[in-house]
Amino acid sequence: MKLEIFKYPIFYLKFVGLWIQNDSSLFYKIYACIMQIFFHYIWIILMGASIPEKNNLIELAELLTFFFTYVASIAKFTNINLKINEFLSLIFDIKNAIKNFEVPEIYIKKQFSFGKKLLIGYWLPAFIGVLFSGILPFFTGEFNISMWFPYDTNRESLPILFYLSTVYQLIEVFMHSNANVMIDTMCILPMIYLLAMLEHLCNKLENLKRYKLINFDGKVKKIEELDNQKELLNCVNYQRTIVELTRRTEAIFAKVIAIQGSLLSIILCTIAFALTTLTLPDDLSAMFKFSNFMIAMIFQLAIPCYYGAMISLQFDKISYSAFYSDWFYEDQKYRKDFYFFMQNATREFKLSAFGLYKINFLTFKKVVNMAYSFYAVFKRIH
Repeated sequence: MKLEIFKYPIFYLKFVGLWIQNDSSLFYKIYACIMQIFFHYIWIILMGASIPEKNNLIELAELLTFFFTYVASIAKFTNINLKINEFLSLIFDIKNAIKNFEVPEIYIKKQFSFGKKLLIGYWLPAFIGVLFSGILPFFTGEFNISMWFPYDTNRESLPILFYLSTVYQLIEVFMHSNANVMIDTMCILPMIYLLAMLEHLCNKLENLKRYKLINFDGKVKKIEELDNQKELLNCVNYQRTIVELTRRTEAIFAKVIAIQGSLLSIILCTIAFALTTLTLPDDLSAMFKFSNFMIAMIFQLAIPCYYGAMISLQFDKISYSAFYSDWFYEDQKYRKDFYFFMQNATREFKLSAFGLYKINFLTFKKVVNMAYSFYAVFKRIH
């Protein structure tokens, strides 16, 4: 599996003006500046300006759901722009590591196949929710996302301004949600390749064996000794490379995941509160919108937590894979090197989000529990 898959999210982020490199042309930098101001910063200002207009808790909760989502997204966009050079360097080194250590394509295909399903599961409800909420105002005459505009947007009195504002909302939400998914995809892709490399390393360690040729009577005819000393040193170098690449991935995307985890509990809380205030069949459209949005938000945190947990498990598996090789047949020098390797391999390896929390299923559970606590407070106040 070629690493050219990274080109697709990068291409989209360039299109929406969120991929400014040092060598970018002056024309593109102006274009990117206009896109960011018009479709991100003005948008969040218009949303924030409508917050004081909300007179009840239900409307406020609905607005805060989208407002905090956009705040988190803009923070993520800013972070990725600051880390572009580090990201490109990381991808280049991952590509070289896959080539140098001859990682079979079957390992990458296996991990990428499952990762693609998870990313589609994340993107699809977000796309459906955005499309539905963007088209619905053309029929209802009311904005699905409450915003303040410096002009009258009543469809009866000024239909042109209403429809222009609706089109602006549709384009912006579509571009913004897809950009959000692309950045999260870029966060996951290095983890997918690192997980494939870890699985390959474990397989190499398990194969540090002596191959035996057996006669028909079951007796050993010959033992073909491999150069396990050389192979072990290669595995040591392989492990060090993976650790370095994993730490660099963590450093680049730690802020992204930390922002998601910190604000997602509030977002899930406000979505849940909004859903409990809706009734069928009168609020079917709003319920459909918020349900899709909640599914997308759950996937947004669940996917990096899954890969963080799987990478930690694969690091734990390294020592077990090495132990079940034929190390006990080797000489004293090999056993000494093997001992130091095992001492290092048994150390716990956990990915963390900027030191705030570990990236695993336990963190996901804590975020959901915190969201429920916030929801209970909202419900009691209401």
